[in-house]
Amino acid sequence: MKIIIKKSYSKIAVCCALSFMLWACGGSDTAPASPPVVTTPLPPVTPPPPPPEPKVVVGYGDGFTEISSSGINYKQGYLFPKSVAEGNSSQQHPEDFAGGAAAGDYDNDGDIDVFIVRGDIGPNLLYQNDGTGHFVDVALQAGLAYTKSASQNYRHSGPTFADMDGDGDLDLFIGGIEFDPAFIYSNNGDGTFTNVTSGSGIDLLSTQFTLSSAFGDYDGDGDLDMFLTHWGNPVDIEAPGDTGHLWRNDSVDGNIKFTDVSKITGVTAALLIQPKAGSALGDNHDYSFTPNFADINNDGWLDLLVTGDFSTSRVLTNNRNGSFSNATDEKVIIDDSGMGAAVADFDNDGDLDWFVSAITGPLWPIGNRFYLNTDGQFSNGSVLAAININTGTSQQKSSWGWGSCAADFDSDGNLDIYMTNGFPYSFSDNNISFDFNLDTTRVFMGLGDATFEEKSADLGLNDTHSSRTVVCADFDNDGDIDVLQLHRDEINAASLFRNDIQQNNALSIKLTMPGHKNSFAIGARIYLKAGGITQMREITLGSNFTAQNPSTQFFGLGTIDIVDSIRVVWPDGTETLRTNVSSGQSLTISKP
Repeated sequence: MKIIIKKSYSKIAVCCALSFMLWACGGSDTAPASPPVVTTPLPPVTPPPPPPEPKVVVGYGDGFTEISSSGINYKQGYLFPKSVAEGNSSQQHPEDFAGGAAAGDYDNDGDIDVFIVRGDIGPNLLYQNDGTGHFVDVALQAGLAYTKSASQNYRHSGPTFADMDGDGDLDLFIGGIEFDPAFIYSNNGDGTFTNVTSGSGIDLLSTQFTLSSAFGDYDGDGDLDMFLTHWGNPVDIEAPGDTGHLWRNDSVDGNIKFTDVSKITGVTAALLIQPKAGSALGDNHDYSFTPNFADINNDGWLDLLVTGDFSTSRVLTNNRNGSFSNATDEKVIIDDSGMGAAVADFDNDGDLDWFVSAITGPLWPIGNRFYLNTDGQFSNGSVLAAININTGTSQQKSSWGWGSCAADFDSDGNLDIYMTNGFPYSFSDNNISFDFNLDTTRVFMGLGDATFEEKSADLGLNDTHSSRTVVCADFDNDGDIDVLQLHRDEINAASLFRNDIQQNNALSIKLTMPGHKNSFAIGARIYLKAGGITQMREITLGSNFTAQNPSTQFFGLGTIDIVDSIRVVWPDGTETLRTNVSSGQSLTISKP
């Protein structure tokens, strides 16, 4: 209840004014003075006490629970795998790390579905969610099970759901490895897909490997362009031509069409700067792994962060004229084995920071990297961030990081980092011994100031699966972020971990732009103000490494019940504002 105290200032003011007027107009100087007006001062008003500061419940409740009955159950593999000498990392091959998942609501029923590629030992998998985190494979009915023939599959990697034709539903891109083709499938809006690769421009892609994909409107024309990575692809450094990295969306009247613009935009020249360190395949190869469109300098235009192996990670700033400039500070961006990425505002200061997963251990001292963004410039925040394990045995300190994602798992208002680990490689001599097959997952819980604490054991997530990629999403619609981790276990190549922390409030927000080609507002930003802190999320269809998170955004609120404001900045710069919003909701905000 709010108590309002009214002060009787008006009567006192009138009395004082009349007394002054009588004295001033009284006549001669000898006239007796008017009696003084005696006023009794009002007692001081004690302001009401400030509302208690919102608190955050500390601890992780029941942590995460692996769900064995989710319906996601498959094996990963190849009918004729390429021979690689056991324990020889110099002969690593994309079959060891290709694969991945696309996550999104392809059937528009309000929950997150998952499409998974799993080598060529069986069909692709389209897991339809029943709304509670239980899944049924409907790939065959949807027309996505096989790509080579009616009963055979090509070898695939890096699938992504994105509305490429602007009709309001999610289409599907699938990359290929070992010279197998990439594909585009158009969503028919009835639960089925049609192969529209022929004539799409992607049928001209001739790279040997396509690992990951991402979508964003880099040229500001209202539709979604595409970026592809091609680790291991041989290139002609002297005359590379178009390299199949950046694809401009030229779709017309619902017909999906892309054009390779890698060379004319400056992307090719930036990405093919050869590594300074020794590389697995030698010079004249592309080592790009994980792409993300991200507005790193807050100018409203999407830049590019490309995570690459062997010191080839790149920062490309958008020139706002259809081209990019290489803005990589080679004294700062020095991850020597960059693989996965998580791009987000980890310190709640309104710009996007960049976590890069890598190999870390006695022979890889640079390890994971945390690049802190200040006014569009990255600096090395890795040491303070504590995103490498520096104590314990060589095995405990070592990890071979792959897929990573940013999410507020405990809903405390601070973004966390999930990182998968593992590789079929071990090494030992008199001084050093480790086995990357025994890597545990790493979960770095954010403290809100670009520092983290590793808490995988406390969360029940310190498994030893040899994992490659991860999807972070609310699969069971209960208001918190669950984890789908893809690995190479021979019994089941995936684990679904349900979030059972359930201690703090949260809010989820989905953006839509009906009537626009960019129907899910990719590139828009949400600013949520609560408890004296402003959290920012940029809507992306980026890559964690061969996988994506859906575009719905989650905001942890601690014990806050009412959000002060939600401000949406749409891709065209217009804004929508909502105030006094209750927590615990799943909001959909549509552009007017």
